[in-house]
Amino acid sequence: MDEPHPEADKQSDPLALPSPEKLKEIAAKQDAQAQKIRERRAAQAHARASVATERRTNAAELIQRNYRGYRQRRQMQGYAIDPSTRWLEALKEAKYHCATQPRSRAEHHASLGPNANPTLARWKRVGAVVRRADSDDTSASNGDQQSRLKKAEREKYARRMGLEYFLEMVDHNHRYGSNLRRYHQEWKNSETKENFFYWLDYGEGKELDLEDRPRSRLDTEFVRYLSREERQHYLVHINKEDGLFYWAKDGRPVSTSTEFKDSINGIVPADDSTPTWREVSTGQKPEPSPPSSSSSSDDSSSLHSTGSHPDPTEYPNTSLHTAKGLHKLHHLTTSTLMNHLLRTATTKKNTWIFVADTSFRLYIGIKQSGAFQHSSFLHGSRISAAGILKIKRGQLRKLSPLSGHYAPPLRNFREFVRSLKEAGADLSRCSISRAYAVLLGLEGYLGVKRQVKSVEKRVIGGLIHPGEEKRKAKDDGEDRDGKGSRGGSLAAERRQSRQTEEREAQERKRDRRWSVRFRKRLSGAGGDGRQADADAALQPGSLVKDGQGGVEVKKA
Repeated sequence: MDEPHPEADKQSDPLALPSPEKLKEIAAKQDAQAQKIRERRAAQAHARASVATERRTNAAELIQRNYRGYRQRRQMQGYAIDPSTRWLEALKEAKYHCATQPRSRAEHHASLGPNANPTLARWKRVGAVVRRADSDDTSASNGDQQSRLKKAEREKYARRMGLEYFLEMVDHNHRYGSNLRRYHQEWKNSETKENFFYWLDYGEGKELDLEDRPRSRLDTEFVRYLSREERQHYLVHINKEDGLFYWAKDGRPVSTSTEFKDSINGIVPADDSTPTWREVSTGQKPEPSPPSSSSSSDDSSSLHSTGSHPDPTEYPNTSLHTAKGLHKLHHLTTSTLMNHLLRTATTKKNTWIFVADTSFRLYIGIKQSGAFQHSSFLHGSRISAAGILKIKRGQLRKLSPLSGHYAPPLRNFREFVRSLKEAGADLSRCSISRAYAVLLGLEGYLGVKRQVKSVEKRVIGGLIHPGEEKRKAKDDGEDRDGKGSRGGSLAAERRQSRQTEEREAQERKRDRRWSVRFRKRLSGAGGDGRQADADAALQPGSLVKDGQGGVEVKKA
């Protein structure tokens, strides 16, 4: 009987293992199939990733394109700052600080060099301060022709800060101007020749501590001067559709109520944890304000809110208050009336102030005596309008033209109201404070006073110098009545002849002075008749001029 073949047994046995060659073939096929699957899945994943990446790229490009347009529009409107402007502002600030750095007199002369003029260097520092006070943000000058013309018109009547507040602006720490002025009086009464700020911080006045203005108060009360980027937190724009005021930083309606406070990031809700500027700069936490009975009450309740404590020494009228009876009338002047208005209106808590620059950008904040004032918004630069306002849920309710730092004339205030109307502001429920009527009366009184002084000067001049006044009146009449080039030329010749005669008379009067004749005698410039005296003056033992303009004895 034949034996079974082993290959036949393997084929008949379903559980028998294939041969090694067969296993390798099967493994190779499986690996190839797996590789195809992996490649297919990788291709599908890459396609999905490419689609997602393309979608993200398209979305990013769309966002960037819209943001660039949005940023450009905000920059043109003055609501944002580009990097180049930041660098320019930083360089300008550094140059200004270097020019106004307090230094001793010896150090200042040593830094000038041997051939430098100290007087010219001092005038350069004065020019730097004046340029700062007259500076203006012109980023909105790229508008249409009508906008540029309106801005140029506002610049004609732009108001510079009062000269008595320049100390506060020039000081690098911006210490409260009222405190600085008190120490400035002591500096003027002293015999020092040093710069005021060097004298106050490093010189003889370093240890000075006045009883009415303690040194601790001087060194802790600083006024916040906003940089160009910081003031964007206080910028406000007017919506032409509803006429309401909105914050430019977040688009929320403005409300000058007790529900808001000032902080390093601008006006924020009262329950916000953002620290105040005084808390950051001095480390002193603000005093807790008493809770108000109604957060959205009338204007009367808004007088008890955030802000610093009222300064009893701000805008004093000591002479008026100490006078009794009818003697008060002798102390009743325009300055005392202005101080009374400012004291009653701006020293209360929760007083909201505004400033409009020459491009009609409106900034609003909370006044804090010795911390935040009208000069804070534009770093002491000039303005077109400033005052006090009240706004309820975006609607303007009250306006007042009072500002102690700038004291703008009523013309600026009227132009500001007109600009609000042109911008579409809702003024249906806006009222003007009574201070406007008082200031209007004061301006009229001062105008009449100037006219009376002018008439009085002409009358007195006519009595003392009747011929001169008649000649001036005749020349003025010829200037007005002269028609054509002939009349104008004759009047110009008469004026020139009169000016020449006046100069010659002044020179003859000056030559008759003893000091002038003595100097001429010493210098030998007295003419032919005095040459012998001049030669004799150069003999041994005679008097000669020294290099300082004085007189010394020249010996043999």
